[in-house]
Amino acid sequence: MKMIVTGASGQLGSYLLDELLIKDEVVGIDLVPSRHASHASLVQKADIRDRPEMLRLMRGADVVVHCAAQVSVVNSINDPYFDLDVNVRGTLTLLDAASRAKVGKFIFISTAAVYGDPSSLPIGEDHPLNPKSPYGASKVAAEQYCKVFAATKKLPYAVVRPFNFYSPRADPTSPYSGVITKFVEWAKAGKPLLVEGDGLQTRDFISAVDVARMVVSLARSEVKNVTLNSGSGKQTTVNELAETVVRVSGGRSVIEHVADRVGDIKHSVSDIARAQRLLGFEPQTTLEKGIGMFFG
Repeated sequence: MKMIVTGASGQLGSYLLDELLIKDEVVGIDLVPSRHASHASLVQKADIRDRPEMLRLMRGADVVVHCAAQVSVVNSINDPYFDLDVNVRGTLTLLDAASRAKVGKFIFISTAAVYGDPSSLPIGEDHPLNPKSPYGASKVAAEQYCKVFAATKKLPYAVVRPFNFYSPRADPTSPYSGVITKFVEWAKAGKPLLVEGDGLQTRDFISAVDVARMVVSLARSEVKNVTLNSGSGKQTTVNELAETVVRVSGGRSVIEHVADRVGDIKHSVSDIARAQRLLGFEPQTTLEKGIGMFFG
């Protein structure tokens, strides 16, 4: 099959290329070149908002996996118009191009941020959507466009909502890096691991490799017109995470508690029963093994 991956130079996109290259023809789309030599010839520089270029690239594609996005919550608050332009107009441009090219399936990579503060745990796909930022709102809007194109243009779709995914390919220099990337960088430098608040807040951490495997399984399957969570289905406290990083790194750092972050969600964990039932999905990377990849 011919697969198109947008955001192919990003963390998740790069793992998708790794997985898809095993069996499929792959074309990557990104504004920046890939940092991985094996992907360099696969990634074409293009803007997802460029309608003529997207129409050209979609010709002959069987599946589109749309990862490209403006992903910073802070940036979305500071400049919601840019967030709207990339995440909503960009997705709409791709949907239109995919529809015109008669693509077999459009997979949209959304986010667990669409749920906002959970009203119940674990969080299933039917949980109310109550985003707390323009970023989350833009993802909700893009999801709805996927459903509208399925209804009006007969374009099969699937929405994937990853929870807190991580990998050594995350950019450690970014101020928006996830807590695992920050903890690992501090541990490597022998600095204290700064835990916000009491550290009892919980998250659902999943390796980007496992998310990529799930998305590839979805791309190659007959499953369509569904929304699926992608998570571990397990709650981990930030204290447990910090202790794991210290242990795996060889005890190079101490753990220190600092002021709590205002407005932070206290608990989050995914319900992955639907992905398990439809795709046979089971995360393969334990948290300890996943963190070990940073130090390998």
